[in-house]
Amino acid sequence: MAVVKMKKLILAAHKDEKDEILDAIQDEGCVEIFNIEDSSLDEDDAKYVFKEADTTASTEMEFNNIKFTYDFLGKFTGKKKDIFKKRDILTKKEFEGLGTKIDWNDLYSQCKDIEFRLNEIKSIKAKTISSIEQYDEWLNLDVSSKNLNELKSVSYFIGAVSMKYENQLYEDLSNEVDDAYIEIISKKHQNISFLLICHNDDIDNVSDILKRYGFSKSTLDFEIEPKDRIQSLKENIDKLDSEYETLMQKAKELSLRIDDVEKAYDYVNSKLEKERAKSNLLRTEKTFILEGWVPEDKGERIEGILVKRFRDIFIEIDEPADEDMPPVKLKNNALVEPFEIITGLYSLPLPTELDPTPLLMPFFMVFFGMMMADAGYGLMMIAISVVMLKFMDLKENAKKMAKLILYCSFPTIVFGLLYGSFFGGIIPMKPLWVDPLDNTMEVLGVSIIMGIIQIYFGLGVKAYSLIKSGKVLDAIYDVFFWYALLSGLIWLLLGGGKPAGIISIIGALGLLATQGRESKSIAGKFFGGLYGLYGVTSYLGDALSYSRLLALGLSSGLIGWSFNLIIGMLGKGVVGLIFGPIVFVVGHTFNFLIGGLGTFVHTCRLQYLEFFGKFFEGGGVGFKPLTNSREFIKLDMQK
Repeated sequence: MAVVKMKKLILAAHKDEKDEILDAIQDEGCVEIFNIEDSSLDEDDAKYVFKEADTTASTEMEFNNIKFTYDFLGKFTGKKKDIFKKRDILTKKEFEGLGTKIDWNDLYSQCKDIEFRLNEIKSIKAKTISSIEQYDEWLNLDVSSKNLNELKSVSYFIGAVSMKYENQLYEDLSNEVDDAYIEIISKKHQNISFLLICHNDDIDNVSDILKRYGFSKSTLDFEIEPKDRIQSLKENIDKLDSEYETLMQKAKELSLRIDDVEKAYDYVNSKLEKERAKSNLLRTEKTFILEGWVPEDKGERIEGILVKRFRDIFIEIDEPADEDMPPVKLKNNALVEPFEIITGLYSLPLPTELDPTPLLMPFFMVFFGMMMADAGYGLMMIAISVVMLKFMDLKENAKKMAKLILYCSFPTIVFGLLYGSFFGGIIPMKPLWVDPLDNTMEVLGVSIIMGIIQIYFGLGVKAYSLIKSGKVLDAIYDVFFWYALLSGLIWLLLGGGKPAGIISIIGALGLLATQGRESKSIAGKFFGGLYGLYGVTSYLGDALSYSRLLALGLSSGLIGWSFNLIIGMLGKGVVGLIFGPIVFVVGHTFNFLIGGLGTFVHTCRLQYLEFFGKFFEGGGVGFKPLTNSREFIKLDMQK
């Protein structure tokens, strides 16, 4: 139960075997190939050793095309993603054969063409609808510009002015133009749209009048009458809709091949990872050089496989250098492993640090149970986790989460029984311990005591780490003096009297003398110690943070109780029989989900801030070995 020890693997072989060797490494999935920097070569070696060319561009494009095809066809499958669907199991030979079996380039081209045309149709249709709306204002115009242009002695104006100028416009036309015809086509949007016809001799005068009132000439094409134009546009929309439906049907037919696309996705993604690994290599005229990280317990196996399969190969597996920063891989037993998710959400430990996962596990389970604290909800958690584990094909992290839910269900049931809560008290139960509503202070006291225990444990882990690394004095200064001060203060609060005061003073003086030890000046040491001593307030805040163990438990219980109260108010008649079960299911499902989320978040918070803050640095980089993609398939490497 620790951070897996990594070793550095150095490999050199003939360039003609490069692809086969990388395939073998990828199949085993236990070597992370890292980039060999050119700067690591001395001047003489640099003349003969070169960086491997980056050949990932074409494969990245191929993968992006596959991803597009998958995303596109996923919209047309006609069903939601089947969470119970099992991944296909392929042999290594079947997996490698996907490169020639599936013509995904043709499928991509078809999908791309369909998407382009669908978007084009949407754009054209939107513009056409907009045009219809514009022509609709001129629907009553029963003459075309073609007909009007045939009139040699008159001119015409088609456009609009603001409705507020209507009367003035009529008046000015009547007074200043001998003969003019105006026909109001529509009145919309505070404007009047009209057709105005006048004699050619009056065109300048009419133009001046219209300009006076802000006349806006229509930009529409009236070559044919508006009603005919609208009819034509509607016919175009019908044609577009018909083509759209045809394309949608074609896309649905292509979506039947999505299983092939999923396999292609994993195949090309695996190919891409291999190409990326190649770009990290060095080469000479006839050989290539590879460096990577391999878990200590996998070193002999990968070396044996490669030496047995490839005759002319050099492999060396050594301890990492002091300046190296190996990737981090956690290894825990079956009970602790699901809680790696909690650690990972915060940060992976450094290679030289303790894995905090087994240390946080018992606290996380107890705190989760105290906050969720309902036997009915615990049974729901068991049911959910069993369904996930038994009937769903889960990937690694999802499987860990399912197990985490399962493990946390048991303390949830235990505290539910201790508090006497089953679905918020729908079935009256006598608490095996206390009712938090009636004994709030007792539960609060226990919550804070649990917090103090975890804080003390975190300090103990810090002391262990310091002593293990040879920093015994630092353990005394930064841990044991705090133990003395905090324990003395707690004892004083409990009535410890003079002995407790003496212990507190020893701790305080020790902290005052040592917390500023990094400073070179006497004043710096004093004020540094004083500032360090002020940290006692943060410990007080940390302890009080554990009051949320009570608060979350109370809130979840009260919400559940409220829904039960509503059910009781419905009575035992027809209304109660119909709506009571609905309120129960909806209400408690809501409380379960909200309460579960809140409990998870706050339990994590206690680990990250109050616990990890005492000893855990973090900042490790996860181990990412070269392996085959298994997003949609499983590989049986034995066949």
